[in-house]
Amino acid sequence: RKKIIVKQFIKRQNTCKRILNLRENNGEFNFSMNKILAALAFFAAVHIGAQEQKIDGIVAVVGDEIITETDVNDAMNQARAEGQTVTNKCDFVENMMKEKIILYKAKQDTLITVDNNSITRETDSRIDYFKGNFGSEENLLKAYSFKTMGEFRNLLTTMLKNQEYVRQKMQSITKNIDVSPEDVKNFYKAHEAEFPYLNEEVEYSQLYIYPKLTDVHKQQLIDKLKDIKNRILEGESFADLAKRYSEDPSSAQNGGLYAGVKRGKMVKEFDAVAFSLQEGQISEPFETEFGFHIIFLEKKRGQTLDLRHILLKATPDREEIKAALAKLEGIRDDIKAEKITFKDAVLKYSDDKYSKFNAGAVSNNQTGDNRFEKLKLPTKILYNLSGLKKSDLSDVFEDKENDRDVVKLLKLTDIIPAHKMNLDVDYARIKNFTQREKENDAVSKWITNQISSTFITIQDDYKSCNLTIDWLQQGKK
Repeated sequence: RKKIIVKQFIKRQNTCKRILNLRENNGEFNFSMNKILAALAFFAAVHIGAQEQKIDGIVAVVGDEIITETDVNDAMNQARAEGQTVTNKCDFVENMMKEKIILYKAKQDTLITVDNNSITRETDSRIDYFKGNFGSEENLLKAYSFKTMGEFRNLLTTMLKNQEYVRQKMQSITKNIDVSPEDVKNFYKAHEAEFPYLNEEVEYSQLYIYPKLTDVHKQQLIDKLKDIKNRILEGESFADLAKRYSEDPSSAQNGGLYAGVKRGKMVKEFDAVAFSLQEGQISEPFETEFGFHIIFLEKKRGQTLDLRHILLKATPDREEIKAALAKLEGIRDDIKAEKITFKDAVLKYSDDKYSKFNAGAVSNNQTGDNRFEKLKLPTKILYNLSGLKKSDLSDVFEDKENDRDVVKLLKLTDIIPAHKMNLDVDYARIKNFTQREKENDAVSKWITNQISSTFITIQDDYKSCNLTIDWLQQGKK
């Protein structure tokens, strides 16, 4: 089973994933919006199933936490939807038992406290996000087949509270675990035959800028929004005009509606205008990084707003893109002439907030490092890196970032030839695997030590599973 640790790399799984599939960022687990949405769909299915079928087969009980057949089947279906190969139902049962015993013991741990006010604020924030996406409470409830917002809120609160219990318990179990160079060497020796053969990889940095709109182009967008505002003041529906003209994909189809907006949830320019309005008031056109907007404030409840807005994106025309290309060409010439370093140019000019302060280095979110398998790069990136040598600059070219037009300059910072993974070239990755194994071992040992003090039952159909932990402690009987 330890081979899975290495195989995860081949599948490009995040090497920091834990048994709950929660990603750790700066010491905190971040239940991403995609995970929340998937989990809500999963629990909604359970919710509906419970209404249609009074008794759901119980697979296992851990403490006072119950695992049902529906839980296991839906977890398997979710794994399939994520592209995982699902062959052994027993693995899912055991992973869920691990999750439940950690949760059960965390709730009993007097050193673990969950701030209910913090959970409430997080719940409110998530609900605001969902309502904004779906346009209204009614659409949200319909999407997940809940009758009331109370049901939805209770479910989401429970999920977030359990997540926090598990986060704190996992942190306490693994907080003192570290790996030494000797640990890494030993891990590599033990698994050397299992490490994969890697195709050619590259590391690269980028500098990109958004083409700037001319003053004339900006005024055209402002005038169009002023005309739309006048039509609304003369009696036309803001919602109808938002559906017709707004270029905001998140709200246009819902008439520009954002419900439950709280201060700090939008970019600062949007916040400043929105919170200065009175109910029934329409703003003047204003600019943000996304384009030009007008806002209509429908309802204000303290520091929470229900509003509608119309966005006209700041989409550059050909002349504006040409001007950006010319500017970046000039920057490239200065770098080539050694008037400025690539690092300093990135810091001074780049609009990429993620790499601006990191010399433009592009991170691979799937592997956790800066390497990319060359042939799997996006087409434009691959084309513009092809033929370059280490430290070479690419030509300047057009691309898209965050659904916006950009012009880019790349620097090829390293080329890693095809090779079998080894300590010399892949030390950081192998260290991650080593850390992962030590944490998994620590969690397994901790779980094993908790079994004797925990009520555990497993349905007869699953007692024949080849589980990694002796859950019923049959070996001691």
